[in-house]
Amino acid sequence: MFCFKYNKCNKLDCPVKQQKIHRCWLYFEKNAALNPEYKKQIEICKKCNYKLGWEIGLISEKLFEEQKEEIFIDELIPNTNLTNTASENTQNKERFCYEVMKCNNINCPVRKQQIIKCFNYFKSRNKEEKEKITSCNRDCDNCFYKSGWDIGLLSEDNFTDIIERKKIKLKKQNQYKNNILIEIYMAELAKKPLTHEEEIELAKKIAGDKKASEIFLLANLKLVTRIAKKFSNKIPFLDLIQEGNIGLIKAISKFDYRLGYKFSTYAAYWIKYYMQKAVSEQSTSISIPCHLIAVANKIKLHIQKFEEELSRPPTLDELSDILSISKDKIINILNITKTPISIYSKTSNEDDENETLEYYIEDKNSLTPEEAYLEKQKIEAVKEALTTLNDRQRYVVENYYGINCDEKNLAEIGREENISRERVRQILLASLIKLSKHSSIISLQQP
Repeated sequence: MFCFKYNKCNKLDCPVKQQKIHRCWLYFEKNAALNPEYKKQIEICKKCNYKLGWEIGLISEKLFEEQKEEIFIDELIPNTNLTNTASENTQNKERFCYEVMKCNNINCPVRKQQIIKCFNYFKSRNKEEKEKITSCNRDCDNCFYKSGWDIGLLSEDNFTDIIERKKIKLKKQNQYKNNILIEIYMAELAKKPLTHEEEIELAKKIAGDKKASEIFLLANLKLVTRIAKKFSNKIPFLDLIQEGNIGLIKAISKFDYRLGYKFSTYAAYWIKYYMQKAVSEQSTSISIPCHLIAVANKIKLHIQKFEEELSRPPTLDELSDILSISKDKIINILNITKTPISIYSKTSNEDDENETLEYYIEDKNSLTPEEAYLEKQKIEAVKEALTTLNDRQRYVVENYYGINCDEKNLAEIGREENISRERVRQILLASLIKLSKHSSIISLQQP
């Protein structure tokens, strides 16, 4: 709570820091006659937020008493319990507006919901509505509590335990909501699947009977949920079930009972296809064809099995023989299905703006300092060499190569100079030979 903590003072000989003086501005006023530098400090103190905190009541002697208790506890209790003690002391401090302003309204939503920035909560409400909610006529714009946030005496660092608790509560609510929806959905599913004979009878009626299709669909919804559980959680579980249901509907419309196999065997293909398609389209920012993802998963599965059996990864030739896929195709599929990494992702846990991949990736479109210097030297050498040519030669070279103007072909230059195209070519050739012998050009060619 000292001024040197809020203002980040680096003076080691500061008497406020050494003696831990609470009201530092009073100390400087009292000893101004002894030290001329204290007079300058008095002017700084007049504009200091720390002094303002004392004047508006956000800092008082009570806070320093709590600090003394903390120091005493820290000296006695072992280091393993310091974290718990600090969190308990943080929770006991006066942080909310109803604690600082001593509000007696126990039904205020700020107190019940532990709203940190109460002035933002009431910002969208008019005066009458606010007075009805809080049972007081206090103005947030002129409130000491809001001033504490504005000058930095209060920040989110003072409410880390409250913020963390609210995050956990919100996460549990979302999990509970999703679990309830899944339980309701599972309760609606058929308890007993159809037998093979019942499947055949219904399959005969599907073409013209809508009710038969619905029965067929409801009887196989559990198959969708079983397959969905085997997929990764890259997209929400209910969304995955919804995609699988679309695949199930497609399977029902295409099922042919005359082929003799069970419907579940045939439907599993369509369900997996639509689920894989959803994962490939929704789980990554780059859309990858689902058949490539299926092949990539197959490759990774065989690599894992090979490592479990031989305790080493397979070579490219071994993998190609196992899967009967060419080596080039394996490499291409694995490269395509790699998870992309954002160039803005951090390379370390430090809060440094340069600690991102973007900072280390080479910019191919811009020149390095060495290349830029060489380009500058080339331009200066060419300009110097061009001064040795006569007017016509310089005009031909500059227009043909677009130096300080647009590029032109030999015929266009010839029309402007009233000479033939061949004559322009001869002038250009003679100019280049003359330029190549200039000392500045020769110096560039030397290693």
